[in-house]
This record gives sequence, structure tokens and C-alpha cells, in this order.
Amino acid sequence: MNRREFLKSWAAGIAAAAAPLGPAGCKKTPSGPPVAHRHIDSSACIGCGECVTICPMGAIVSEGGETWIEPDECAECGTCSRTRICPVEAIRPGVLSWPRTLREVFSNPLAPHKATGVPGRGTEGIKTNDVTNRYQEGFVGVFVELGRPALGTRFRDVERVVKVFRARGYALLPENPVCGLIEDPATGALKPEVLGEKAVSVLLEFLVPESAVPDLEGLLEEAARGVETVFSVSAALRAEPDGSSPFRRLFGPDAFLLPAGKVNVGLAAGIPGCKEG
Repeated sequence: MNRREFLKSWAAGIAAAAAPLGPAGCKKTPSGPPVAHRHIDSSACIGCGECVTICPMGAIVSEGGETWIEPDECAECGTCSRTRICPVEAIRPGVLSWPRTLREVFSNPLAPHKATGVPGRGTEGIKTNDVTNRYQEGFVGVFVELGRPALGTRFRDVERVVKVFRARGYALLPENPVCGLIEDPATGALKPEVLGEKAVSVLLEFLVPESAVPDLEGLLEEAARGVETVFSVSAALRAEPDGSSPFRRLFGPDAFLLPAGKVNVGLAAGIPGCKEG
């Protein structure tokens, strides 16, 4: 069994429903058809409220001895189930359908994204650049991560950032999973039905020439004015021929440089037809 198969098996075991235990103490879960979202089983819950603080989206509410998950605020990340915080295992996964399935594939680190096969947010970012060569010499990979560390993001905010970049001539990298949600490539508009969906975080990837770096600040300020969440920005850069970072050359002395940023050490096999270095 490889690592990915093991993780999927492990996740399935965690999500398995336990036999009902204890008295009802939660807002009742509708009976009958399968529930279309993650929920708390009222026949098992004891109303202790231990699960409230574990939710990164603040979607679990406990009031008056009742505990429930607010469906619209839940990002289907599965944190409440994976941590096993519930003493009676009353938290149940829902039977998700489109477009709610987007919440899980962008938020649950154990859920492979169907478009890319990569667990979590569906992209490997710079980690595999030694073999993919997505971020080439003379270009800067721009990563815009919406939603973290705490607020999460709606896809209407994702659309806003994509549109701002697209208006300046920069499209998402085709390998990015958000590409599959774009309805109008000319403007970057997403499919209308996904705009209200929520994710813990969404990572957007763009490739811009080094000559465009001076314009990035204004571009990002424009994007920030239109979103209702937080986002962070990082850059993927190839090392200079002498092994040094081009960060200061491109972004100047005042830009924030995180010393513990990711470094691709170049141990992978070279890319046929590409210059070494």
C-alpha cells in the first residue's frame, strides 16, 4: 500500500459512523434522505460542546445544551472528525453533491482533487519544480493564498483575484485546479454556481515576467479592495547562476523575506531539453 492509499484508508476509518451512544443533546438532524453536509447525529451527541473550538471555520455552534454545525459556514475540511474530539463520535460526514463537493477537495488535506489527483488544495506548487519546470528563468511564480489563517474564503473572492490578474494579461497556470471552475477564460469569471461555496483556503498560481514585478504591488492592492477575506502572497524564484536568491534584486530592500521559505534543493532528475542550474 502506497502513502496515498494509506491516507485514504485512514481517512475512511476516521469518518466511519459509530453506533449511537448517549442521550440526544444536539439540534436534531433531519431523518429520511441522506444529509447533504457534515452534521452532528442527535441520537449520539451528549451536548458537551467539546467540538466547538476545534473547527477552523467556527461552523460548530453550542447553545442551550444543543450543538450543531452551520452548513453554510462549514468548509467540509473534516478537522472535527480527524481529531476525534467528539467523545461519542457523533460527527457524521455528509453525502456531498456538486457544487458542495468543492469544499472538501479544496479544504480536506486527505481528499485528492479530482482534476489533479493531489490531496488538499489540488496543487503541488513549487515542490515539484525540478521535474515540472513551471517556474522558469526570467519569470516569477506568484502564489496568492486566500482564506488562511482563519477566515476561509468564498469562491466569489477567488474569482475577484483571478479577474484582476486576467485583466492585466496574466492567466492562472493551467495545472491549477481553479482553472476547471472558470467559465469565461477571457475575463476569469468562474461558474456562477460555485461562487457561494467556501473553502479553508484556495491557492492561486500565476506566472509573470520579471519585468512585471514593479506592477505587482498595485495589482495586489486592487485585488485586496474587492475581497472579503485575507490573503497572503509569496514568490517562486529560480536561484541565480551563483546559487544566490534573486529576491532582493527583483523586489528591493524593503520587501519582506521569510528566511524559512521553501527551498527546492534540486535533487530530482533533470528535465530533458532544459538548461541545468
